[in-house]
Amino acid sequence: MIFSLFFNLLALSVTREEVYSYIDKYKNAALIEQRDNGIPVSITLAQGLLESAAGTSRLAREGNNHFGVKCHRSYKGDSTHIGKTCYRKYRTVHESYLDHSRFLKGKRYQELFTLELTDYRGWAYGLKRCGYATDPLYAEKLINMIETYGLDKLVGETPQKVDKPQREQHWKHPVLRHPIKRRHGLNYVMAVLGDTYKDIASEFDVKYIKLLDYNDLADTNKQPEVGEIVYVNKKHSEAQGDHFQYRVKDDKETLWHVSQLFGVRLKDLAKINDLKPDAVLHKGDLIRLKR
Repeated sequence: MIFSLFFNLLALSVTREEVYSYIDKYKNAALIEQRDNGIPVSITLAQGLLESAAGTSRLAREGNNHFGVKCHRSYKGDSTHIGKTCYRKYRTVHESYLDHSRFLKGKRYQELFTLELTDYRGWAYGLKRCGYATDPLYAEKLINMIETYGLDKLVGETPQKVDKPQREQHWKHPVLRHPIKRRHGLNYVMAVLGDTYKDIASEFDVKYIKLLDYNDLADTNKQPEVGEIVYVNKKHSEAQGDHFQYRVKDDKETLWHVSQLFGVRLKDLAKINDLKPDAVLHKGDLIRLKR
């Protein structure tokens, strides 16, 4: 099966220009796979961007593998290792795109091919449901990438005829407009690959320092992770509705993560629980969300 490489994204700083460059470079390859194998260009590009960190991940650089395809028992081709895991190694990125299509045309994903090419939401949730990745936000990350970068607008295009080596075709970059979402009575967006807090602040006409304050961010060098909630207005002093407590699910969670999840100011959440804002949490800890 394919292994999601989202953990690599957290350690990589990808710029918006690198995202645009990736789309320019591989749009035609994705259009060819849409024409020949019936996989939406928007889905292929979004997965390639996320799994390869816009082509900057180690696996992409060393193995031309943009979709995290493992070797599997029957695989006889070249390979590369990351840790103890064996991944397929391709001669070109375009071979990786073709192999990705072959994988999705297997029995596990057959239900997806009853969907329209324009139904990127159905494809995204279907990939998650069929087990493409373990990340609980996998579908949402794909959808946000598609909508923010306008990848759904490419579905009606026809691939260019190309000579070898494949010719690049350039794409008109959209004016980014993150889809506004609503939770706990607050407006927020989900960060996509290539985002910076400054860019998000500018898009919503919010002062950069204010955006950092809304999200309890003191480190001006930190950039948002893919799928991270970024509020564009001030959070509450306690959780809203029926949210009274939260049990920590992972040792990597911090009080800041909980504060973002429930839209509560970090300093208030710390005070409610008699903790310091940078307190270390452990799996199973119970965090109160209201006074």
